[in-house]
Amino acid sequence: MQRAGSWEYGSEFPEDSPYEDEAGDCRWDRDGTGIIFSNREKQTLKSKPANNGQKGENMEKQERDLLTLEERLQYAAESRASSPEAAVRMVQKFSEIPAGYFFCGAEDLDAMNELTGRFWEHPSVDVDTYHGFCQTFRLAIIYDTACRMRDQPEMVLSAEDSDHPCQLLWRAGTVNAVILLGLMLLDHAKDRGKNKDIYHCMRMTLGQYLDALAEFTSGEEGMPGASHTDFRLFGQRFLKSRDGSWPLGEALADILRRYIAAQQEFGRLDHILRCMDALCCCLEEQGGTQADSARQFREILGKYCPGLEGRKLMEEGGWYPDPYGHYLALAGAYPEDVPDPGREGLASRAVRSQVFLPEYDCSPQSLRALAAQTPFRDFRELLEKNICEERMAHAMEEINASAVYLYTMWVEPYLPAEWSGF
Repeated sequence: MQRAGSWEYGSEFPEDSPYEDEAGDCRWDRDGTGIIFSNREKQTLKSKPANNGQKGENMEKQERDLLTLEERLQYAAESRASSPEAAVRMVQKFSEIPAGYFFCGAEDLDAMNELTGRFWEHPSVDVDTYHGFCQTFRLAIIYDTACRMRDQPEMVLSAEDSDHPCQLLWRAGTVNAVILLGLMLLDHAKDRGKNKDIYHCMRMTLGQYLDALAEFTSGEEGMPGASHTDFRLFGQRFLKSRDGSWPLGEALADILRRYIAAQQEFGRLDHILRCMDALCCCLEEQGGTQADSARQFREILGKYCPGLEGRKLMEEGGWYPDPYGHYLALAGAYPEDVPDPGREGLASRAVRSQVFLPEYDCSPQSLRALAAQTPFRDFRELLEKNICEERMAHAMEEINASAVYLYTMWVEPYLPAEWSGF
């Protein structure tokens, strides 16, 4: 399949940007005391969560501080939507931006192509518009559901099913694609991208965007923006634990922070398995008494979790006189310093594949069965020590919720009614 070769990179936005007519200065209300907000923002308590929602804490249980007038003015002044009507027009224009402008370089395009490229040539997909490209995510979900019904009919469960608390809502590749979309949008929101049209749309407040979606999705059925989802109701629920005066980019960053914090639970386990694979590669090459058992276990690893690339990890590190001790120490030292995706000054694409989910089965039962087959006692104990059903179930709940929020806010609104929903 050809990789969308007509898309361009690095092109600057035209000076006569279609968003310039929505810019304007901040408008004041009649008594001169504040910015004109949408109806939802007027009804929403102007507050912000403690600690900016970091460390995966439950936002409903956080203490909330009232925003000062200065903070309200600052957030509103940064918004490019001078009125609710302007916000709707910006969302409409956002949906018509060519999809190629959303990618922050060829690396993003290659990564997305690997995750969803099989659907790019489907008749319903139009890469000339963002709303047309959103069809690829919905096609991926349909494909995931069909494959799961065929291969694992007993695993076709709702997200609330307690019998499988570590079950991903979709295939890992589809979740990774939605997360990649969120990271690309955040780069544009933080002005790390090169397309100012996307940047301007992402500068409106969360409340303005949700109100605009509610209006935008009430269009003619069968057209982009005609959705069966009640976005007014969704907005009310979403804002129960979030401030409608947040910049949209900060709300997006918060979703991604919570996802990354949860993903680390599975990233740590994947890191241990990669170190085990690297040790097997090393022992095979060195020969000796452990070569046969290492080769047999590496075959088991290859069937259970293909793509670990332990050999790459071994080649990057070179030769060690004590490979067992080296990779055991490396397995126990999982790097925790994943950059905050919303941090100011962060380079474009600084957070990408290091926060993707592995493609194999990450359930506690499967991981324990794999650990029982390893010939390396220390590695088996380390892997079992890091398998905690309660932590993994909570992390999976956060991961599924983050993926659903991203899909609901930045994919589903731009699908025709017959394509909306899960």
